[in-house]
Amino acid sequence: MSLNLQGIIAALPTPFDATGEVDHERLKSNIEQWNQTDLRGYLALGSTGEFPHLTTDEKLAVIETVRDAMSADKLLFVGTSELSTRQTMWLSNKAHELGADVALVVTPFYYKKVLQDEHHEAHYRRIADHAPLPVMIYLIPQFAGVYLMPETVARLAEHPNIIGMKESSGDLQAIKDVFRELNGREFNVMIGAPAILTEGLEAGATGGMLAVAALAPRAAVAVEQAYRYGYPERAKELQGKLAMLARRTTAGGVGGLKAAMDRAGYYGFLPRSPLPPPSDEDKADIESALAECGFFEKSQDDSLWVEQTPSIYPEYTD
Repeated sequence: MSLNLQGIIAALPTPFDATGEVDHERLKSNIEQWNQTDLRGYLALGSTGEFPHLTTDEKLAVIETVRDAMSADKLLFVGTSELSTRQTMWLSNKAHELGADVALVVTPFYYKKVLQDEHHEAHYRRIADHAPLPVMIYLIPQFAGVYLMPETVARLAEHPNIIGMKESSGDLQAIKDVFRELNGREFNVMIGAPAILTEGLEAGATGGMLAVAALAPRAAVAVEQAYRYGYPERAKELQGKLAMLARRTTAGGVGGLKAAMDRAGYYGFLPRSPLPPPSDEDKADIESALAECGFFEKSQDDSLWVEQTPSIYPEYTD
């Protein structure tokens, strides 16, 4: 059965408590709020989820918590990336057992001076050959330092169990190059950079998989829906605000996003070392961004920002 991947997937942060342990109760509480939105689904254990900093047992526990807490109408994407093909295959199988719908796999990055596209292609094919759930390629060269050639992506798209790709480079031309090589073949490309979401949709992308959607899910959904329902100018307007919010809340990395979530009624708290917490200057800019984007209003006690649902229709713009 094919999966409907149209829409917005929120890349979920992994919450930690004051002792540095994964806080499963806070994670459940966050998901209960996200369940009330029109998000298409969730990505657990992605870059925003700090997957390199979690033990295997912690990863399995996070998958289980997210699956148990999420509503049945949403999809669960799980980052199953490990440094070896063998371990990635193992984690992909465990994710399936715990209820994941799709495995998201980062291009191998540690031995980047040795590995070429042919080795990356073989890596993905071996995983897809044995995975009991669909596989998506995850390209995030700003972190991994590795990219795949468009023709390599197109060859991988021929595999029946490789259903798509999360493209987080923010390079629109690279995305267009992939679609050129695909030459009309069906392949789910999810945009990971909010600044080019509508441009990616216009090029042929299915939807977006965004970290900022964990902070402003209604706004992220509104961008995609405005475009989908035929209001491209409104979509661009909302996208500009969403991209500004994303840029200014993630300037300091995951810590900035978590701080913004704390201000917006979610639980964010701190990232794991060595990722830094936001500075006081960062926090002040985050506060300004929440006010300036127009997606939030102050709560009655003035202690939190509450997200409003932006209209997708141009006649109701601010």
